Amino acid sequence: MPMIIWKKRLNNYGLSNFVIFLLMAVTIISVISEIISIGMFIPLFELISQYGIGGLENSNSDIVRYVDDFVNFIGLEMSIEILLFLSFSLFVFSKILLYTATYIQAYYYGFIVKNMKDRLLHNYLQADSLYYDTVGIGDFTHSSSVELPSAVAGVMMPIKLIISVISGLGSVIFLLFLSPQLTLVSIFVAAIGILLPYRWVKATTQVGRKNTRYSSIVTSFLLDRLQSPRLVRLSNTPDLEERNYTFLTEKQRSLTLAIQLLKARISLVLEPIIIGISLLMFYVAIELIKMPISTLLLYMIVILRIVPIVTNTLTQKQGINRAIGPINAIDKLLYSMKKNSKKYIPNNFPVHKISTVNTLRLENINFRYSNNSVNALSNISHTFNAPVLTAIVGPSGSGKTTFVDIICGYRNPASGLLFINGTNVNKYNPELITSLFSYVPQSPQIFGGVTVSDHISYGRPNTTKEEIINASKLSGAYDFIKELPEEFDTILSGNSSGLSGGQKQRLDLSRALLRNSPIIIMDEPTGNLDLISEKNLMLNIKNIRKVTGKIIIIIAHRVYTIIDADQIIVLENGEISGVGTHSELLISNSWYKQAIAQL
Repeated sequence: MPMIIWKKRLNNYGLSNFVIFLLMAVTIISVISEIISIGMFIPLFELISQYGIGGLENSNSDIVRYVDDFVNFIGLEMSIEILLFLSFSLFVFSKILLYTATYIQAYYYGFIVKNMKDRLLHNYLQADSLYYDTVGIGDFTHSSSVELPSAVAGVMMPIKLIISVISGLGSVIFLLFLSPQLTLVSIFVAAIGILLPYRWVKATTQVGRKNTRYSSIVTSFLLDRLQSPRLVRLSNTPDLEERNYTFLTEKQRSLTLAIQLLKARISLVLEPIIIGISLLMFYVAIELIKMPISTLLLYMIVILRIVPIVTNTLTQKQGINRAIGPINAIDKLLYSMKKNSKKYIPNNFPVHKISTVNTLRLENINFRYSNNSVNALSNISHTFNAPVLTAIVGPSGSGKTTFVDIICGYRNPASGLLFINGTNVNKYNPELITSLFSYVPQSPQIFGGVTVSDHISYGRPNTTKEEIINASKLSGAYDFIKELPEEFDTILSGNSSGLSGGQKQRLDLSRALLRNSPIIIMDEPTGNLDLISEKNLMLNIKNIRKVTGKIIIIIAHRVYTIIDADQIIVLENGEISGVGTHSELLISNSWYKQAIAQL
């Protein structure tokens, strides 16, 4: 049963049955070749000890007779030189095959790690939005970058274990051929001696799991603090965070040390045990069994060859146990992403592109977060028409961001329907739907290592420099970009790009404008702008609506910025409490009237 699970896991990680079979076949042939090459030394030692170098023709050995028949078959004359040459050639051939097996393992190890990294990122980006609400970015980063190589090594470790077992069995069979009695006694004594180090092999499993857990905690802790230096410094907690981090890293260090010591103990105890057994067997062979010196010499050579094989076998079993933690972490990650993967009805229409959106209609939309017992949105019905500038306002926690997430397809409603140009959006591939939206988040996300031009053209390849410049002018970013050291070729360093909040906001707005989608969604686009820039931006947005005929939706936290919108939606407690112009809502909606009165 464990072998079946192991093989399925190898298949799941991308290693085919053919490759597994190939590795086993190459290894078995290698072991057989090595055993035969060593076996050919038996008659050679006998000849030298009994007849001298010239006594080959006097040997009654079956091996010599078989080799003699083979040499005559290929047209050569049997001699000690030929026997030595054939033995050495077979030995070299066995090592070449073993190298081939090692090469195949190394090649597929790198291949699987690369493919699994690609697969994890693909699954992450294709997961349902609910997955992002629950997953810790530190856990994902740690699992995909740190635990994955260990998991792949652990998944492939049974192949090395089987190779060691096959090699060991081949050597034992050869020893049985030399002396069945001595070999059986050796196996019995060795089995007793291995009981002590095998306890440490089993103990590695629990320590490995703890080490994986603490490694993930350390990564998550570090990522959180690196992303929040302002909060840490202004809260006057650097010393506290350093102490917490020191505690975690010390725990991780002690667990890593425990794993290394468990591994070292096996070599410390096991090899002396086997050498002691070998010396004991040497005494038994001479004093009790009266084994010929030539056979005994070869027996001891094979025994010494088995020492690293047995050590490697236990070390590899320990490696498998140590990798259970990383393997479980990767399995859990894959399962959680698969469980939360996006589900949609395949495209049943011959429509590959929607160039314009005239209407976007929501009908009885309801949504609830998985960790909440109350709906975030309830009975939402509304139609957005082009060209209309719509603002969404309401108190904090009223569901404004969730409302927009539903509109653009980032989240799927628990119930209710969405229609674009009168067609249910479930009839289309999600990628087609998301291509209809340009989104400007409240906190711009800028990737490190990209240029200003790269950020503006993100999501729209093959754009011209002129289009990038025009988008930056429309957003109001052009002037500050021209002041940068390399202008549009300036390399940004992520969210710590040296730009002010307002500059990053305008840069991100340039990206959304360049995307040229029929629907633009902005989450408080003026939040980081001064009054003059804010006024100019709102004028630009109205001009975009007028010239392009787009549907523009703005989430507004400051009501005065959107009083000139074509229509305003007021959300309260996840429900629409009012829709109308600024003048109409002043009369009909109490929350809006109160919000304006407080300006």
